[in-house]
Amino acid sequence: MKVKVSTWADAQRSDVTKKEVEIEPVAYRTGPKAYWKLLIADEDVKVSKGKVTFVRLNKISIPGNTVISPLSTMRNEFGVVLDVYETFPPSVRIEEPKTIEMAAFLPVKDGEIQKGDLIGVVNVFGVNLAPAKYMMRIKPPEVEVEMGEVEANIVYGERKKARLEEYNYHRRGIAEWIPLVAENAMDVKAGEAVVVDVREAQLPSQTIPVPLSIMRHPLGTVVDVVAGKLKKIEVSRVVNQAIFVPCHDGRIEKGDLIGILNNYYISIGGMPSQIVLLGSQKANIVFEKDGKIIRREHELKPFGYKESDFGIFEPVIAAEDTDVKPGEVVKIKVEEINLPTSTLVQPLAARNHALGVMLDIVGERPALVEEDKKVVSAVFLPTTEGKIEKGDLIGVLNIYHVAVMTPSQMVSFGIY
Repeated sequence: MKVKVSTWADAQRSDVTKKEVEIEPVAYRTGPKAYWKLLIADEDVKVSKGKVTFVRLNKISIPGNTVISPLSTMRNEFGVVLDVYETFPPSVRIEEPKTIEMAAFLPVKDGEIQKGDLIGVVNVFGVNLAPAKYMMRIKPPEVEVEMGEVEANIVYGERKKARLEEYNYHRRGIAEWIPLVAENAMDVKAGEAVVVDVREAQLPSQTIPVPLSIMRHPLGTVVDVVAGKLKKIEVSRVVNQAIFVPCHDGRIEKGDLIGILNNYYISIGGMPSQIVLLGSQKANIVFEKDGKIIRREHELKPFGYKESDFGIFEPVIAAEDTDVKPGEVVKIKVEEINLPTSTLVQPLAARNHALGVMLDIVGERPALVEEDKKVVSAVFLPTTEGKIEKGDLIGVLNIYHVAVMTPSQMVSFGIY
């Protein structure tokens, strides 16, 4: 299929250029190891609550045959990293080496990022690619990412200099779903990111939380969670807040399910994970019907899943023209994407449209992971004024299969 790829025309981001290219879904296979690279600011930048700011980074070199994603749980008290950008001109193919030099940072409060501040972390995964019809022939990747120690400022309440270690870890392919349930009622306004107090949930040691994609609340989407001051991954943490980006004006009520975490179990140096048994809990499932917000109380039972090493990178293509302005979150109709039963999705980082960041996608109707789903829209946060045109590539979805497991099945995998 032919799509229009929008990139900056120069390193100063002074103009946007579009190029029509042929692109198709591609299959991938991940390896057992993954890596964390630290995002350190290379400049002083004042930030304002809710206004996405570009922050220049100490450059990070990443080998080819890798994909990256920002690590959740806020790493800087002033906000969260939504996406990262390569040096100009960016690499075209995943197989090519890349250098990351900039981040799109969403502040949750006014303040100043200083040169040397840690603003976030990215996960780096090795992948091998092939046409979708040859998926099962793909061999595991053999990728090594250079790791080291970095001196940086930890910014939480105070600015404290520290030596920080970059990790590599083994992926276990096992995760559990953790509901994010609002603890208080609050009004929200489209485009104005808010910190929502949520029901406390303990994250065991050696786990990585990632917000589950496909909007779970009709007013907006969760882009990150807060677990107090920065802690090492070897230590358990308690999530008690979520960063919520509204795409409509409205009111979140106490007890509303605003999102769900995929909490992935990993292994660092052979250390065992702490075991935490999650119980059932009640929450409001919230959805829109005939222009009205409907709430239905539902009992949420603990579930987990085993993920496949195989998946598909699927292009997300605009199906309409949309004028966009910085900070004005929009839903953009996209060419429909059918998601088979028992698949999860996650927007792929560093595959940005020049005008902003695809935060999430929207299904045709609320659906369980075990059901077939259809993607009809994308949640897009503009960073620059301009026009998204029909046929534009606005993002890429990582689609992978999972096997849903009950608590008793999780026990057999050493979880619970």
